[in-house]
Amino acid sequence: TRVVYFCPENMVQTVKILSQVTFMAGVLPYLETSILPNDPMFSFLSEKSGVGLPRSAAIMFFIHAISGLWITLWGLMVGSKRSVYREKARKDGEKDVDERYGLPNLYVEGCTPHSKAFNCVQRSHQQIFETLPQFITANIIGGIYFPVSAGFAAAVWFVGRVTWAKGYAASEGEPKNRYDSPFSYGIWTGYLASLFLACGTGVRVAMGW
Repeated sequence: TRVVYFCPENMVQTVKILSQVTFMAGVLPYLETSILPNDPMFSFLSEKSGVGLPRSAAIMFFIHAISGLWITLWGLMVGSKRSVYREKARKDGEKDVDERYGLPNLYVEGCTPHSKAFNCVQRSHQQIFETLPQFITANIIGGIYFPVSAGFAAAVWFVGRVTWAKGYAASEGEPKNRYDSPFSYGIWTGYLASLFLACGTGVRVAMGW
């Protein structure tokens, strides 16, 4: 019989994530659409650009461009680490090093310290693509009506993604270390907030607001 233990720390973290999502997808959009446009100091947020989009949407676009560049560079880092851990494995006398650590293998077979360490590095990059299309799509859709909120959610996601990936890559085979930084949870708060912002855009379009 499998026993499942209640973990208060997980519950606390879940509450934190939900409260942050509520702010980014509830409070901030309200401020953006109802309060800030009436303040002369923030009136520029609703000004239109030459293509008809709010000028504030530039924040969202810049963050997506920077994120794309970082993901590419991080992938190059993973490729270099493959050679590093292959040589470490060879030095320590692991068997079939070239076959296990070489391409086209995405992950390295085995449970040696070096294979586990490299697989964490590889996972730090590969996991990005499991939610990246959904995140970008939802964030841009949400940014149609809530560009400031979407830009903020994208920034939170990007900071979380960088810290999460660095923690995973440096874990030396201990996956739990990917959440060592509290900022790492931004990959979920930014993602969930973007989904809710996209829903908000859908509601406004459906209602004709």
